[in-house]
Amino acid sequence: MASIPHFTGAYISGTELAPDALRTAGLIEQLQQNGLEVQDVGNLHLPDELPRHNIPPVRNWPAPRMLWDLLQKDAQEWLNTDDFVLMLGGDCSLVVATAQAHQAIHQEKAYLLVLDGHLDALVPSASRCIGAAGMGLWFLLQDRGQWIEPSGWDAERIRLVGCQQMPAETFGVEVMTLAQLTEGSIVERVSHTLQSIPPDAKILVHFDVDIMHKDAMPAAYSPSDIGLSLSEAEALVATVLRDSRVTSMEMTEFSGARDTTGEYARRLVELLARALAARA
Repeated sequence: MASIPHFTGAYISGTELAPDALRTAGLIEQLQQNGLEVQDVGNLHLPDELPRHNIPPVRNWPAPRMLWDLLQKDAQEWLNTDDFVLMLGGDCSLVVATAQAHQAIHQEKAYLLVLDGHLDALVPSASRCIGAAGMGLWFLLQDRGQWIEPSGWDAERIRLVGCQQMPAETFGVEVMTLAQLTEGSIVERVSHTLQSIPPDAKILVHFDVDIMHKDAMPAAYSPSDIGLSLSEAEALVATVLRDSRVTSMEMTEFSGARDTTGEYARRLVELLARALAARA
């Protein structure tokens, strides 16, 4: 288990508190009680000062790039193992670095399964400032060396599940909308997506808690009026984690600042503990 306590891609703070909130809520103890061995390598060490501003095109730049360069190096060490790796964010922008690290290790066998209410592929624009949390997949797929080193990713190796609505531009990513995911059995629907991934693939899972409805997860960075219930989210995550090709998962967009009592951190701890126990 590793932690990335940052909000470099976000407008306001909160997500940097998530890893410690989940530890306080008993994540390690819950995992151990479910029979799992846990090694906590601690938090990614970030510079004391990271730029923060609201100047177009990318909010807080170059802070996101500074995070990615540090995280990619550490993530390659974390992910270069036969053990399952759980990474706790942090806002969604961290996927740029973790996906690059995953790609560096597994090359053409590297796949990315995104469980998210949105396709985070907004395009930089000189006329407005956008946070890198909403741009991660664009950086992986469309940038050709201007913002980051070429990533090696192509859309054919990325799947998005749970998107609130079909994006006008998917950049070639296969998308299963929330309506499609819930129109029958969630287990069957996500299993169908998993079947589209080659049998020798190595899958990194990106789990954004805003895939859940605000009644289930009001402590998401951006609580949503559309989304899964807590039990539906657990069924989705548990089904994905039971796939032996999944090597690692990152969880993002939980705001410790919105969780003043710790209740919602405990909900996530229970969800993760049961889903990982089902994998074991």
